[in-house]
Amino acid sequence: MTRKERDSLGEVEIPDDRLYGPETARALSNFPYKRFMDRRIIDNLIIIKRSYVKAFTDGGKIPNEIGSKIIEAADSLLKNKNELDFPLKYIQAGAGTSTNMNVNEVIANKTLELMKLDKGRHDVVSPHNQVNIGQSTNDVFPSAMRLTFYFELKNFIKTIEKAIARLDELSAITSDYIKTGRTHLQDASAVTFGGEFKGYADELRTFVSEADFVLSRLRKLNLGGTAVGTGANLPQEMRNRVYRNLNEYYKENFIPADNLMTVMQFISDFNRLASLLSGLSSSLIKISRDLRLMNSGPVAGFNEIVVPAVQPGSSIMPGKVNPSILEALTMSALFARGLVSTVSDAASQGEMEINVFTPVIYTAIMEAFDVLTVALGIMEEKALKGIKINSDYAYEVLLNSPGTALLLNPVIGYEKTAEIVNESKEKKESFLKLLREKKILTDEQINKIFSKENMLNK
Repeated sequence: MTRKERDSLGEVEIPDDRLYGPETARALSNFPYKRFMDRRIIDNLIIIKRSYVKAFTDGGKIPNEIGSKIIEAADSLLKNKNELDFPLKYIQAGAGTSTNMNVNEVIANKTLELMKLDKGRHDVVSPHNQVNIGQSTNDVFPSAMRLTFYFELKNFIKTIEKAIARLDELSAITSDYIKTGRTHLQDASAVTFGGEFKGYADELRTFVSEADFVLSRLRKLNLGGTAVGTGANLPQEMRNRVYRNLNEYYKENFIPADNLMTVMQFISDFNRLASLLSGLSSSLIKISRDLRLMNSGPVAGFNEIVVPAVQPGSSIMPGKVNPSILEALTMSALFARGLVSTVSDAASQGEMEINVFTPVIYTAIMEAFDVLTVALGIMEEKALKGIKINSDYAYEVLLNSPGTALLLNPVIGYEKTAEIVNESKEKKESFLKLLREKKILTDEQINKIFSKENMLNK
């Protein structure tokens, strides 16, 4: 069964059991991509429109019997999610116009349904005249993006903080476990496992601090700028009501940007968020690589740690266990970096009053959020939790490593130390053994120089 609805281009046939209207149907036909527009921004668009309709109803511009039903319809759509009414894809007409109109049409027809009227009776409830009152896609879609990013980032910070807490715990437990440091993947002077883990935790802390600044930027919306940032068709009193309604709903403090035209044109806050995720991804790749190296072995690798086994590692080599969670972490971070590079490119394509590529910017950032949230979660739960430290083996390797020989420099000089290290390499002997055989220093001196305290400069 189908029905006919009309838009400015003419009549369109629509499945009768769907709430969307002609503009959605056209977009569905025009953009047959596979991936759907993310539901989170749709919900925030519904909340924005609810706030506008309430403002105009309370202000006497929409009859109460209509406005109250539109608000009821919006609340119903937020509670009972029917994805079939929101079928559009993430690549669509520029600026998100298709999704904005999809939401307008669904709310309008849901309102008519609640009023026991036929869908498409837009002489009673119009997607444009009531649901989209005082709005333009150019201000509501980017504002819905900011709302979605804001709440997603707040949740993401909690995920990062769980990983930080786990790393802090590991750092405290292993603060006295000493191991070989490495530079250029060659043996270097001593470090502790605790120091390594604390370094990772502190690096993640920097992103939490930077995220707080990004949150402060995302609180500033371009809502109320309408088409080009000037606020045409939206009286100041109504804009104030909209923000009050929005903040009352979210229990937050969203405010208009200082310059609505600027934030509409440049979307630099989206770029800042993308840069944050890109930087975090780079750090996660480094952390993952370090842990995989420390876990390598068990015979021919570093063999300093053992990450928990989560699944067999080979279809042909019995007993082989791979660091699968850390591999997934690296892949996730690499994927996220690719996604946010799309954001940077798209953000550079603004022209005059707006940037029309916001749908792909939104999708790339949300996909990066999603993949990094999962990756951090499984890293904390399935790689860091339950990690084992081969502390005795690591210490034994350290004592036989030429990297620790630098501690001899202040005592016998760089040149003499290099001579001993090179000879130990040729003879494939420990430089400490050679040092004792040559009786260059007493055992007491050697023990003091290569004590844990001295190796860690304590």
